[in-house]
Amino acid sequence: MSGTDPSGSLLSVLTLSRTRKLIRGVVGRSLAISIALVYGFISLVVGLMLVFGPTGTTSTQVEVITNPYVLQWWNYPAVLVIAPGGVLELPFFDTVSTILVSIGVGIGMSAGIMLARRILRERRRSPSGAGAVTTLASLTPAMVALLTLGACCSTTAAAAAGIGAVAQASGTTYASLLLNSWYLNVFQLAVLALALLAQEQLLRIYGGVFGLAEREETRVPDRASGLRKTPWLRGLFRTLLLAAGALWTLSFLIELAAPASGVPYSGIVVSGLLQRPFVGLTAVAIALLPGGILSLASRRSLRGWTVAYRVLLFACGFSLAVGVPPPLTGWGASGLVNQAMGLAGVPGSFGGVSPSIGGSTLLISWVFFLGLLGVVAMWLSLRPGPLLRRLAGPGPPTGARAAPSLSPSLGRSPAGEGTRSPSAAPVSLSDVPRV
Repeated sequence: MSGTDPSGSLLSVLTLSRTRKLIRGVVGRSLAISIALVYGFISLVVGLMLVFGPTGTTSTQVEVITNPYVLQWWNYPAVLVIAPGGVLELPFFDTVSTILVSIGVGIGMSAGIMLARRILRERRRSPSGAGAVTTLASLTPAMVALLTLGACCSTTAAAAAGIGAVAQASGTTYASLLLNSWYLNVFQLAVLALALLAQEQLLRIYGGVFGLAEREETRVPDRASGLRKTPWLRGLFRTLLLAAGALWTLSFLIELAAPASGVPYSGIVVSGLLQRPFVGLTAVAIALLPGGILSLASRRSLRGWTVAYRVLLFACGFSLAVGVPPPLTGWGASGLVNQAMGLAGVPGSFGGVSPSIGGSTLLISWVFFLGLLGVVAMWLSLRPGPLLRRLAGPGPPTGARAAPSLSPSLGRSPAGEGTRSPSAAPVSLSDVPRV
């Protein structure tokens, strides 16, 4: 692999190394802190955790509230501050999630602003008509839009549709989710994390254009087949995988909080972990990092674990897209055929499971969660190499690979036009053993 460490690359994605490099320095850090503070303040005001107005008191009172018997346990312990000019209420989990979301939004939005600043600076300094600069300029609108989107879709932007989607994935009701607000906090954090990971991937793909590349990333051969012939179709498919996998994973939390009656809780935990987070997180991983996952799975030292993972993934995917035998349905597991049999009146002793939802909600669950995720899980377990290569695509455009020769200070290559470092030769996934 030419010295490339797939696990190190995966770790750098999860730790947002390129995003953090982009906001490194006094300006970037100050911008991130300022945005986080402003966003946190707005969240407190909009969420009615901070209310301004006369309270009738002449002094500031601080009280820590605990209530172990209340149904909404995630709000306690809470801190209540009453001042002459307003009231500050800080429920436990709401406060923690607000802090984390504010930090994430500060990082994401400041990265987008710093990227736009760098693009404008390079355009001013580079000579008119330069090939690399033309490529950079053509990427400017998409890059700025996508990177800032990664921060802005953190909480309220996806709230209404997201709540309904989680309800459909879990089979619960919209009102139940609103009553149990901790679901929404977890959903907001998950959406923000996925957005930041997507932003990190964009910087890894096009980071060389902006001088962010530390080493060349793993690339897929340029052979065009399947999804590679239609980039928009590949992007749509990865987006569907990302959304379905994230919602399907989050729905497991709701299954634990509101278990079905007559089903052993241990069965709900085991079957839920295998059918929901195991399959859902796999879909999220291959949607965000298809090339990195392929490189990691191709390591000889992990071959035994890879085979075991593929066998288990096929079994879980089959249980979703098709179904499970009658003894397992009593443990909370079910698939598309099981639910279809339940609707047709087949008793549980023969494998029928009556779904808790109906109408368009049930159809969405069958198509995007049981059907899509189940089929992709089986496909990935049987033919991981071709699937991951198609999802990864042909890699960055040629102009983006040549653009790292831009010097941030001069706007051109210090070694002359068209000069490339020998170390900048792209690493191809054709060097990776076939999986």
